[in-house]
Amino acid sequence: MTILRAIFGFQTVPQPSKYRVTRWRGDPWALGSYSYVAAGSSGNDYDDLARPVGPPNSSTGTPKVFFAGEHTIRNYPATVHGALLSGLREAGRITDQFLGPPYKDKPKTEPKVALPAAAAVTAAGAAAPATLSA
Repeated sequence: MTILRAIFGFQTVPQPSKYRVTRWRGDPWALGSYSYVAAGSSGNDYDDLARPVGPPNSSTGTPKVFFAGEHTIRNYPATVHGALLSGLREAGRITDQFLGPPYKDKPKTEPKVALPAAAAVTAAGAAAPATLSA
């Protein structure tokens, strides 16, 4: 709670009204469980589970709840690395929401850098002017 309040401010992060701690290792019904695509399902179901949601009737449509876990990643379901990658994906979504996309103002064309004439050689072996993308 301390970290959340440091990020969002004390007034915007209330104490939780309830919480639940799971003990998967000791739960005889959950040991070794993982997600799978059931008969009649598709990889799109993983995408649906990963879709962030916002408050109903929100004018901004800005997501407030994000989902990560091995059950939300189409290419690596039921794996630890899938869970990790989905966490990184959601961290990126949250960061983009607060700070904006990191490559929003990327130039459309890359600048050209002139090489010294001696550095560029044609197929015939003669020196030629050249440019190199930076």
